[in-house]
Amino acid sequence: AMTVAKMGLLICDMIDKGMLNAIVSTGALITHGFVESVGMRHFKYNPKIKDEELYEKGYDRVYDTLELEKNLDDVEDLIDGVLDKVDGNGILCSYKITNLLGEHLSKNADGRAILKSAYSKKVPVYIPAFTDSELGLDVGIYMRKQKLKNEKPLQFNPFLDLEDFTERVRNAKKIGIFTIGGGVPRNWAQQVAPYLDIIDKRIGE
Repeated sequence: AMTVAKMGLLICDMIDKGMLNAIVSTGALITHGFVESVGMRHFKYNPKIKDEELYEKGYDRVYDTLELEKNLDDVEDLIDGVLDKVDGNGILCSYKITNLLGEHLSKNADGRAILKSAYSKKVPVYIPAFTDSELGLDVGIYMRKQKLKNEKPLQFNPFLDLEDFTERVRNAKKIGIFTIGGGVPRNWAQQVAPYLDIIDKRIGE
């Protein structure tokens, strides 16, 4: 993820300069960016240290960078606090969750951060493969804890992301995609064009 490699400020700059109206991202990029935004750090990997030793000391290796496992535990606690404030009758999706996290950062964190900039500039951040990330797993754990307490678990509907993004593209006078990397986010962002075409042909809107 770019944020593990200290490139999160590039995205902040693009948001703050008005270059982006929406972001479609991997969950890893946003999760590790959130880690950095609340004052935790990633480290450069020293190949002389074996993975077994890193594991025993509490580090996860991500290619040539390191993440403290404790970072992810601490972030889960922060996310729990944000989700505790959510109305249980509402239905969440990735852009709503990232907006809530951005609001939390705007009120509680110093310095710059992707979600903080996105919140302040009203730029939605979509994570199509939401459960394929630590952030998604944290939300899953939160829902499990709700069930154990006999509480109504939060509801999550990824089609809210799809329809929100589609409407933004449909109503835009001009569209373009700036792509860094590929995979699910790139395909999800690009498939809006055939989706609109299919809607027109099959429904006639």
